[in-house]
Amino acid sequence: MAHLDTHESASVLRTARHQARRTGYVQHAQLMLLAAGLAAFGIVAVAAAMISTLL
Repeated sequence: MAHLDTHESASVLRTARHQARRTGYVQHAQLMLLAAGLAAFGIVAVAAAMISTLL
């Protein structure tokens, strides 16, 4: 049976949870940037279509 050092295990768990939380924040920010980019592209596409019909 393996000997587990509870003090070291707690530190490792704390570090793993912190990294997982930070990764989640980064993925959320990337998703929001993607949504903003798609919205901007849609706005530009509509504006281009409106301008082309006026010319």
